[in-house]
Amino acid sequence: MIKNFMFCLIAVFMLGACASQNTFAQVNQLSRNTQCASCESERGFEAKIKGLLYVSDIGIVCCANKRTLDSAVALKKVYLHRFYDLAENQKVLLADNQRYLIDLNFNAVFYTYLKQELEARDIEVLENNNNNSPYVMKVDLSFIDFASKKDSSGLHSRVAGVLSVKDINRNKKFTIRTKQDVEGFENLKELTFYTHLLIKQMANKAASIISSL
Repeated sequence: MIKNFMFCLIAVFMLGACASQNTFAQVNQLSRNTQCASCESERGFEAKIKGLLYVSDIGIVCCANKRTLDSAVALKKVYLHRFYDLAENQKVLLADNQRYLIDLNFNAVFYTYLKQELEARDIEVLENNNNNSPYVMKVDLSFIDFASKKDSSGLHSRVAGVLSVKDINRNKKFTIRTKQDVEGFENLKELTFYTHLLIKQMANKAASIISSL
């Protein structure tokens, strides 16, 4: 009885299961077809994606000439250590007075896009640091916040995390925030795709920080 009452009180749907690999392929295809933007710029980004106006605070694809900041970048080695996900009940879309749980491992998605972006900047990404070299930059990230809602104008999402960077020369933490607005968004089946784009934006910001150190 209580279970039925709770189900009626708030409908909960799982979104994103079994779609991960296909979504990565979609995002990678989009990246190949999207004009690059400076990921160090504060001007923001606008594009038509799947026929909808997509507005964000950073580009989906960073311009190649902005990725390499100096010749030393090619010598940089990074170890992607640990990425901590949000709790499942924090990954929620609010729409039409209902809560939709997004069944997506934010940390795994972030790892994939960050690795891609670092390698695109000619930064070597190590699988481990078994030698405990103090010159290898150890990178950790903890997701700390996510909010997403769908209203009459479209989809509005934001995510935040704390990036930790440590090596012999530095031990720093950076709070990273990014957001997106998708005007005219209606199809909830596309939520996983747009959440991937949001996390990719966060990975682009993290890569810009790492490559600037």
